[in-house]
Amino acid sequence: MKTLSIVLLSGVLAGSALGQNNAATAASSTASGPGSAAAADPGEGKFKTELEKHSYAMGVLLAGDIKRQLARGNYEHDPEIVIKAFSEALRGKPTLITDGEANLILRNYTTELRKKAEEKRKEDGEKAKVAGELFLAANKAKPGVQTTPSGLQYKVLKAAQGAQPKAEDIVEVHYRGTLVDGTEFDSSISRGQPASFGLNRVIKGWTEGLQLMQVGSKYQFVIPSELAYGQNGSPPKIPPHSTLVFEVELLSVKPQTPPPLPGGAAASATSDIIKVPSAEELKKGAQIEVIKSSDAERLQKEAAEQKKRNEVPKP
Repeated sequence: MKTLSIVLLSGVLAGSALGQNNAATAASSTASGPGSAAAADPGEGKFKTELEKHSYAMGVLLAGDIKRQLARGNYEHDPEIVIKAFSEALRGKPTLITDGEANLILRNYTTELRKKAEEKRKEDGEKAKVAGELFLAANKAKPGVQTTPSGLQYKVLKAAQGAQPKAEDIVEVHYRGTLVDGTEFDSSISRGQPASFGLNRVIKGWTEGLQLMQVGSKYQFVIPSELAYGQNGSPPKIPPHSTLVFEVELLSVKPQTPPPLPGGAAASATSDIIKVPSAEELKKGAQIEVIKSSDAERLQKEAAEQKKRNEVPKP
């Protein structure tokens, strides 16, 4: 249990620091001048001693941390037994099992949970695969639905005449994504904030589909699993082998800014030069040359000096 205790303790300290920061922020936001009163102690009058107050605060934070960890791990537990064991261990009283035995029990339990989760994941994936295939077959026959060679299905909900993105562009979109049963797993509309990203950095179905759109248009995409998250899915909301349905509105398009070359802007001006001989020179056996940037600078300087020497001074 030592590892768990360390995690819980760190959570308490982090929570305490967060509480202090929040209190400081609240105090500063409500302060109106140098004479403003300090923030009230939330424990004032509720405890007999400072030790009692601090100890109670630790208990509240520990309990909250334990509850969150148990919920995240989907651990089945009896709260009364947890409290009993915690109380005995904290008070230094004899416990039914040692720390080492407790660790072994929880390791075995975690392994069991992982096995059950994997079995459920596999089962959900098989169901999603069948449901996706049926959905794609039915959707394909609907009016206005078109299918690309890759298997991507799309329907134009609102046409437009704006710019059309390329795979290397950055797009700004509003979208809503659902499973084939209508379960929403993501939505920029719900968040109230458009999404912006490089079109070549998303799932294949998006990279292909958005290149069919124009700024101002709105499409529906039905994306087969192999063009989405495939056999892995995207836990916890998207099971393996899931066919996904998106409604996407393309708001804007702009080219991606290439990363700066080493050495800054000067580097682009001193990149390697490819020298291609003329047709006559090629007939005489000349070959294409690649002149390194360092050599190009030297040759340019030599040519400039030779030009100066050849120039006739004006009277």
